[in-house]
Amino acid sequence: MLNRRRLSSVVMVLAVGLVLVAEGCGSGDGVLGVNEGRVQFLLSSDAEAAVPNAASPEGPVATDGDHGHGYHQFFQSASVTFSSILARNVDGVLENVTLDPPPPITVDVVSMDGGKEIMLPEGQLPAATYDQVVVVMTWVEGVTLDGTTIAITPPGGGWTAIVPMCPFVVGDGGTTTVSLKFMLNQAFSWRNSRYHFQPRFVCEEI
Repeated sequence: MLNRRRLSSVVMVLAVGLVLVAEGCGSGDGVLGVNEGRVQFLLSSDAEAAVPNAASPEGPVATDGDHGHGYHQFFQSASVTFSSILARNVDGVLENVTLDPPPPITVDVVSMDGGKEIMLPEGQLPAATYDQVVVVMTWVEGVTLDGTTIAITPPGGGWTAIVPMCPFVVGDGGTTTVSLKFMLNQAFSWRNSRYHFQPRFVCEEI
């Protein structure tokens, strides 16, 4: 009887151990799978240090329909929600970048004014050569200079920025850093008595 009890205890311990190992090997926990590599996205902007602008409480002093540069300077902050990032390999296949922690990710794009950079959470991709990145954003919430909170909703399900890239390689077990410049100077405009958001990125040398 004692031997049977000991045997049962050993079996239970082994079973629990197998469950823990199985959970530890799951996807999305930062552990690379077979033939996968890590990718880091480093964001910067094209904007120099902001110059305080005496905007009226109603909005920028501009002609309706104006797409002028530097409208981000009317914001204290502008938080953009990133819902997904994808990368296209040279065979034309779009792969979802598995980010850890997963999206949604919120980035204050105005905080990149003046040369500051933001590193997004690390992601994983199948080992391959890639020539395009697709960034999907679903929400913008800004705070203007007078403290007013403004929400900018996308036309449809979200904004999609397609970024042609100089081919970059994600190696098996390696880490690749991809630098994307956000065109902050042209991202915001004022039309029909409200703010609009037009996101665009360009690649920088990898």
